[in-house]
Amino acid sequence: MKWGIKAMKLKTSFINQGILRNDLKRFTWIGVTYLLLLLASVPLKILMWHSREQAQQINYIADYIRIFQFAPYPPTQIMIFIIVPVVAGLLLFRYLQDSRSADMAHALPVNRGTHYSTHVTVGIILLFVPLIITALVSWLLVAGLGIETVNITNILNWLSNSLLINLLFFISTAAVGMVTGMTALQGALSYVLLLLPSGLSYLLLHNLNQYTYGFALDYYASKIDNLSPLIRLTGISSSYLRPAEIAAYLGASIVLFFVGRSLYRLRNSETAGNAISFTVLQPIFKYAVTFCFMLLIGSYFNAMQDSVAWTYFGYFIGSLLAYFLMEILLNKSVQVFRRHQIRGYGIYALVMVLLLGLFHFDWTGYEKRLPEIGEVASVYMDSSFHPFIYQPAAPDSETVYYYSEGPGKAVFTDQENIAHIYALHQQIIAHREDNKKTASSVGNRYVRQICLAYELPGGKHLYRQYGIDPEMYAGNLKPIYESREYKELHNAIFHINPAEVDFIEISGHHYTNKKLRIIEPEAIAQVFSALQADIYDQTYEEIVGGRPSWASVEIRVKNRVFCQDWKKSYTHLEQWLKDSGNYEQARLMPELDLACAFIDKFSAPDEEEARIPRTKEWMMDAESLAQRPGVLKITDPDQMEWCLREYYGEDTEADYQVFFVLKNSGIISGYLKGTDAPAFIRNHSFA
Repeated sequence: MKWGIKAMKLKTSFINQGILRNDLKRFTWIGVTYLLLLLASVPLKILMWHSREQAQQINYIADYIRIFQFAPYPPTQIMIFIIVPVVAGLLLFRYLQDSRSADMAHALPVNRGTHYSTHVTVGIILLFVPLIITALVSWLLVAGLGIETVNITNILNWLSNSLLINLLFFISTAAVGMVTGMTALQGALSYVLLLLPSGLSYLLLHNLNQYTYGFALDYYASKIDNLSPLIRLTGISSSYLRPAEIAAYLGASIVLFFVGRSLYRLRNSETAGNAISFTVLQPIFKYAVTFCFMLLIGSYFNAMQDSVAWTYFGYFIGSLLAYFLMEILLNKSVQVFRRHQIRGYGIYALVMVLLLGLFHFDWTGYEKRLPEIGEVASVYMDSSFHPFIYQPAAPDSETVYYYSEGPGKAVFTDQENIAHIYALHQQIIAHREDNKKTASSVGNRYVRQICLAYELPGGKHLYRQYGIDPEMYAGNLKPIYESREYKELHNAIFHINPAEVDFIEISGHHYTNKKLRIIEPEAIAQVFSALQADIYDQTYEEIVGGRPSWASVEIRVKNRVFCQDWKKSYTHLEQWLKDSGNYEQARLMPELDLACAFIDKFSAPDEEEARIPRTKEWMMDAESLAQRPGVLKITDPDQMEWCLREYYGEDTEADYQVFFVLKNSGIISGYLKGTDAPAFIRNHSFA
């Protein structure tokens, strides 16, 4: 009687101590190996940095912190967390993939729910104990070495994030193991499950973007990056898990635990070796894989060929291969080209053709939809959604931050600018078919992205994204770009107090040692005034022009560096430099820095030549340039000055190619347009 009561308790308990001890005896090596890997990637790294600091007398403050921020370079910790929890799940439930081992395990007087719970508990112990020991060792090491930059909060944040990620990855692997009878497939499906939320969403968005003109792919894609815990782990170095993410991952772990426990109870031992353990899930698995693979291959061909025909070919090949490979996997036979299986693929293909056909018609009015202009409170317009979505982190006191863009979001509130942007949007919609053809013909090199976000009543937004040829819409873009609001939004200098500036450094380009540092407060204020006046005076053509700038202007404010270009149209700054006697220190001067220049006739390479890297141009020397047939050599400073001011960095509609030979043996190459070329070029006979 006592034995029966004891057996009953054993059957209904959550954890079986016998199985627990047996698992710990068999799999302790997993925990030991994990501990050694963690000790090598955290405490040992601390010792390495500390010894380097002591030897070189350098303070590696940021490196100490990065150790506890899952530093992606090198990605040692990330790779450990991706691999070890999944491997632990595969090994602990490996017995289920062999029918004899499964029958022996289930012959014990222990119910299946207890089996599952016990193995999961063992896995958690094997993963959590090494993490806790590593955190304790790290804390003792940091305290013992007197590293003040790392505090207990950094270590606890690392530990809590690590525990949660390990738990989710392990529970996911355990749950997946209940629906498949193959260890290799269990591992593959575990990673698929962890990638699925972001991966499938992105495939759907990417394919939807192919058929919906104006679809804001970049905006919506940015919202799904963190849906997948696997992708989120690779970006955890920039920000720890937020409370909402912690709750979601913890909730997912709990749900997956009970799902796996329920499936374990229903699973038959005879399904060991089968790809999918439950017959009812086999068609779902087959068609889900077929659909995902169809989207993947279709997206690949679309990205490579940018052709509807190639995209459809990708859909066909991807779905065909995936469907029959799944049939082979599920049936364990290559004899899968039977009537009912071919009919199954035919039905799937017909459904997909009908579904894709719907996307060729704008039956929702999405492509033509515009908000009422009277309802628009503001509108964001830029070449990317990145500034609109991501807010820069508050700078700390140690790291130097470089800002090469404007001060923040390019959100227009001026009613006149809103009207101009609205008119531009109307024109883009009206010529959408022409835009598609133009974007395809001119190539990505000449396409400009236009990203729009309208702010509407009630906190709503309307997002659109287009690729356009800017020359077609120069008339619409010109009043926007030339407005004061646009220039203030895209130039940080309008949002910096000159009194807070430590210094300004003007650095010449083109491998020269030209550098001018301005530290006097009065001079800094004058440079600010000159730069702001030049930016206000810029025309649309000067803003979008391809002429390289004279130099870069770096404005240092404590630990922040704001970068501006000294463009060749900036006459106020140029005059200030001349008046202050600093002109020659800041830019390339023909009489001081150039030995000569060579001008040759330029013809754009054909498609075959364009594929070949132009390595020879970078290996040119003055002697080989002088030997070119018909080449024009100039040494006159005024002529070289004209070329310096007018040359382009790209060969857009170029008629001539110019090579500037520096006195320090370097060579700068560029391109000149024949329009308005001076007489010394026009009158030369190029062979």
